[in-house]
Amino acid sequence: MSQKEKILLIDDDPDFVMINRTILESEGYQVDAAHDPDSAWEKIKSWKPALICLDVMMPSGTEGFHFAYKVRRDPETQHIAIIMITAIHDFSDFRFSTEDGDFLPVDEFIEKPIRKDVLLAKVKSLLNSAEPRKPGQRSDQGIGWKKN
Repeated sequence: MSQKEKILLIDDDPDFVMINRTILESEGYQVDAAHDPDSAWEKIKSWKPALICLDVMMPSGTEGFHFAYKVRRDPETQHIAIIMITAIHDFSDFRFSTEDGDFLPVDEFIEKPIRKDVLLAKVKSLLNSAEPRKPGQRSDQGIGWKKN
């Protein structure tokens, strides 16, 4: 399999990881998982996935947001597509979308619980994109800040 078919699931819920790993592997993707940001970072650096499916809320809070920023700031990882998958809207009135520019530096946003068809459609769309993701290609459309 080629590098573009590697997907890293980052979520502290082992059941969520197992279900979504099974879904993605049944479609022919290579899938690995990490349950915290530190182990996820090590896997990204060594395994070099083309796509990250990232949870927001992990054991110590909203670590997923900070992790997305870390991926985008590193020249070796900033090209990796990120799908943020979360149930944060169940716990907060604040709403996020991919239109929030640098405030939420991800390519797609999916709320839990996630349907199989939605996950696969977004994964296929990002991995089959004719144009690879380029850092800073979006200007801020929401509450973040604009790059000059």
